[in-house]
Amino acid sequence: MQEIAGQIQEIIKGYRNEDGIHIQIQDVKDWACQFGDNATFMLSELLHLLKQIYLSKEQAIKNLRNILNKQYKEYGFKTVEEYLQNTCFLRLQTTGKSQHIYLDMLDEIVYEKTGHHISEYDNFPKKVFVYLDDLLASGGTIRRDLQKWLSLDNHSELLRERKIKLEISLMCVHTLGLSFMLYGIKQKFGNLPIICRTCYEIQNHLKWSNQELNIAIPVKDQPKEAQEYLASLEAYKYEEYAYRDPSKPEKEMFFTSPENRVKFENILLEKGLYIINQIKGKVNPNVRPLGLINPLYKTFGLGTHFFTWRNIPNNCPLVYWWDIPEHDWKPLFPPKR
Repeated sequence: MQEIAGQIQEIIKGYRNEDGIHIQIQDVKDWACQFGDNATFMLSELLHLLKQIYLSKEQAIKNLRNILNKQYKEYGFKTVEEYLQNTCFLRLQTTGKSQHIYLDMLDEIVYEKTGHHISEYDNFPKKVFVYLDDLLASGGTIRRDLQKWLSLDNHSELLRERKIKLEISLMCVHTLGLSFMLYGIKQKFGNLPIICRTCYEIQNHLKWSNQELNIAIPVKDQPKEAQEYLASLEAYKYEEYAYRDPSKPEKEMFFTSPENRVKFENILLEKGLYIINQIKGKVNPNVRPLGLINPLYKTFGLGTHFFTWRNIPNNCPLVYWWDIPEHDWKPLFPPKR
């Protein structure tokens, strides 16, 4: 266990360092020991996953550089400076949210490359509008932000007439959430030529073929406690997304084996229910063992597996981030509130 815990700590050691958090090997071992006899198994499988899903600050900077270099060429601009003159990076989230963090990082990259800040190009007329963020999970936040923006200053008509371009550029996107988000915009504005770019894709749309399902979605063969929990939820939408067909994905690309996937998912669900059972009083309807989700969805949670250096999404299973002091659980990734 010591060796595996050390390898995990080496990957995630930068997690929230800017907030004074410094995860040690013992912290990783303490988290694992909460799984009893499955401690070593959970660490081994998680180590395999982290190599795919952990976004360090260094990798995020590299991703932003790649996005910048691709965008200015794909939009037909000869230089980065020309691209910046014609591009507006939207700041639609409130101050302190992830969008501002990434835009500030991008500004540092631009300054290193050009000697100018993005704000110095604000007064040029804009043809390209970019919504930059880290994660699209259920898609609700981005949908609301863009619906509001599209309603202003004739943006929707200008986009429909292709007089401007709109790009959503993300570190990670869930295919199911993306489809929900685009559908919501389509319902209000009709078909719009929105460009979507992502550095990492979580393929979790159960109704689409050839999805990798690089996420935690349990099969239907669950203990009575889990079945009763799902049945008790005061929710009525998308129950068909609660369970995964045992024959899917067609080829296991995310976990170390199909058998280990089932075991890992079942443990996440079991321990997530254990955490929920410690909650005194009424449980918030969006809190589920496999992560927060729309309270109307009759599922165990989104099951997101994507962690960044600056925080953990609350759509991830509770075992990774639940940190209520009076509860008997130590998170691997203490969340930023």
